[in-house]
Amino acid sequence: IPGGKKCTSGRSGHMLQIFLRRELCDKYVYPSFPYGVPDKDRDLPFSKYLEEKAPIRGQVRITLNPDVFLRATYARMFTYSADPTYHKKRPKFIKELVGLLEPVLGHKDVRTKAACGIFGGKPPEW
Repeated sequence: IPGGKKCTSGRSGHMLQIFLRRELCDKYVYPSFPYGVPDKDRDLPFSKYLEEKAPIRGQVRITLNPDVFLRATYARMFTYSADPTYHKKRPKFIKELVGLLEPVLGHKDVRTKAACGIFGGKPPEW
């Protein structure tokens, strides 16, 4: 981050892994080059590319659909940090963040209102 402090370990890398059910890939994922330029050599259906015996290469872009990403049976996300201090402090950060979101997450009527805003009307039946 410009102007931010350097981490003491010198290992500042972070990784976000997103796992999406394979049958959803054709609808929400497309193969790409850097900056999101579509990769026509790995064109859809993307699930067929994933089934090939050849090594998987390149980048993809995932279009975010709240109905998919809010369901743990459809999508999972994991984060990792190369800096051990940052990685160790992350659970505390998440706990504090959840505490800050408690006014929204902790009350069904407020949670429903937020979901209506996200989904542009009535939220899906979960």
